Amino acid sequence: MEINKIFIHGWSFSSKIWEKYKNIPDSYFLDIPFHGNNRNFPDNNILETFSDKLQEMINSLNKETALIGWSLGASVSVLTALKKPQKLKKLILIGFSPKFMDKRLGHNPVFVKAFMMALKIDFQDTVYNFRKTAVGSSYKNIPLPEKEGSIKLLREFINLDLTDGLGDIDIPVFLIHGKKDRIINYQASIYADKKIKNSYLILTQSHHAPFLEDKTLITNLL
Repeated sequence: MEINKIFIHGWSFSSKIWEKYKNIPDSYFLDIPFHGNNRNFPDNNILETFSDKLQEMINSLNKETALIGWSLGASVSVLTALKKPQKLKKLILIGFSPKFMDKRLGHNPVFVKAFMMALKIDFQDTVYNFRKTAVGSSYKNIPLPEKEGSIKLLREFINLDLTDGLGDIDIPVFLIHGKKDRIINYQASIYADKKIKNSYLILTQSHHAPFLEDKTLITNLL
């Protein structure tokens, strides 16, 4: 049976990152707050507010739905799943961390703090360097996010801890992670796979966005 697919990108990019997937039927490509075409967004409780809107969207659709979330988008997908939308039937999480501010489950806190300082000093170059580290230099053409709002969003993500909620997820979860990921330690997905009841782990020899190199990693799961 055909299902709806909602794609949610990671921090500093936009829904344009999913260009190779735009021909998949019944698909929606959302911009996270302060990115792409979603720049006017309340700047308090950003992740929860966006997750609430996503839950409303899922409940309004006419078919069962899968969330495909990458990086910060994966965390939004988990936040939404924990709200138990009736029509949400599957999660595909790429480069997921349940706790980013953790050397084993996300990124070294020392480097994270330095990165946040660098954003305030030179936002453009810091974002471009982040993108290059994450996926290579070919995505420099995606417009920059709105500075102040995107920094607030990133700070919420950094402080988010989903570790205690993983055991409450009661739908199938597919975890895809590149072993060469320099943004989020792939051990985070190994950890999540052990905590989620109905999970499937797929490790690749790729960077932070393995779906850019191999489209079938996602399409075979839909």
